[in-house]
Amino acid sequence: MKISIVTDEISADPETAIELGTEWGIKDFELRGFYADRVPNLSTYQTERLGEILAAYDARIVAISPGLFKIPYPQGRREQASLAWMDQAMFQKWQSWHDEVKYHRDELLPASIEFAQALGINLILIFGFHRGGHPAGPVPDEVREILYDAGEQAAAAGMQLVIEVEDEFWADTGHRTATMVETIGHPALGVNWDPGNAFMAGDTPYPDGYQAVRHLVKHVHFKDAEIDDRGNRRYAVHGQIDWAGQIKALVSDGYKGHISVETHLRPKVKVAQTELDLLRRLIEQAM
Repeated sequence: MKISIVTDEISADPETAIELGTEWGIKDFELRGFYADRVPNLSTYQTERLGEILAAYDARIVAISPGLFKIPYPQGRREQASLAWMDQAMFQKWQSWHDEVKYHRDELLPASIEFAQALGINLILIFGFHRGGHPAGPVPDEVREILYDAGEQAAAAGMQLVIEVEDEFWADTGHRTATMVETIGHPALGVNWDPGNAFMAGDTPYPDGYQAVRHLVKHVHFKDAEIDDRGNRRYAVHGQIDWAGQIKALVSDGYKGHISVETHLRPKVKVAQTELDLLRRLIEQAM
């Protein structure tokens, strides 16, 4: 089991993030953004600078998260209205969703694969499409078809795609994420297990959610969450997820991948270092 950190959870500047991370003894990083730009849509300068930073600190990127399919999927027929201006607005929204899906499948995915190949890695984080207000349930056929096609593109390039668990998405809990991946049935599709996100979706990440996905986990995100005094779910440094049990289960299952610190909290540097220390203690206790 190896530890990595998502760079922009420390700083939007990857150089600052990698400098601090290496000071904390971390050499492996997950890359999502470079200032306000998200991979793979970086300028030539940013790409060159990234290579220089990695070389200077003897660090490496182990996974990228381009935000693939972190969008709604337009289901069925579009809504219609009796007023022309309103009907046109509905059509344009529906059409823009279709255009965005096409962009993610035909442009962003190939560009992400090419970017990952240039870094010498084979792990790309993706998402299972936002439900767009639809209730949780069986994954639409169109979603499964697009993700299967994504798996085909990835497999042809020797890549592994991992679907991240995310609240309000078709893959939002351990059980529903496992069902999605198993139903699609492509070997290039696995799971980025994020207990914090599963908790936000109402799941009991460990043991319930993990039991469903344990055989599919290829990458893990480390962050905690809690239910506050008003009954609202929120991310927290010391939350209510049984991370001690979760880490022990990963060790017992022989998990060899990365656990990537992703806090979603501020102040970024302080929280990232605190959670990194906590993760290290949990791993030491579980070994």
